[in-house]
Amino acid sequence: MRNLLKIALLLAFVMSNAQQKGGTTAHLLFQLGYVNLNGNYFKAGPEIYLVQTNSNLIDLSATVNMAYFKNKFIAVPELGIGYQFNSKKLSPYNEYIHATFYSARVNVSPWNLTPEAGISILGLMEASVGYSFEFSKHKYTTFNGIRFGLIIHIPMIAVFSSPGLN
Repeated sequence: MRNLLKIALLLAFVMSNAQQKGGTTAHLLFQLGYVNLNGNYFKAGPEIYLVQTNSNLIDLSATVNMAYFKNKFIAVPELGIGYQFNSKKLSPYNEYIHATFYSARVNVSPWNLTPEAGISILGLMEASVGYSFEFSKHKYTTFNGIRFGLIIHIPMIAVFSSPGLN
């Protein structure tokens, strides 16, 4: 419980500093998805997009990967930080495409660290691949190996009725 409070305070600090820098807007989202890492996981949790003035995104997430292994339900908490590069800024051939992003992300759980790279369409659908490095043993599964996932990012703007978290 104490760790969750630290995470919430860290996210609040990051969001407050981002708002002070000017030009950065925060958006709350909820992500749902599928992850494969030595088994099939359902992924869910909140995330925050910090939209920069250059249309790139900083992505902060706190999710849970859920699965059944050896007839046991496993919930793997995971923190992630990522950066999504707007493709228009990187390629001269994407002159009219404003909504494709190339992403780089690092996810960490109590058992593993996973750097990933991927592509996102409209910032709403993302496909990624990475390699997981296990640094602690789990009782029911292993976390070493190639990881890939398909994620849907659901904007919570309808809940708050206006852009941003002001």
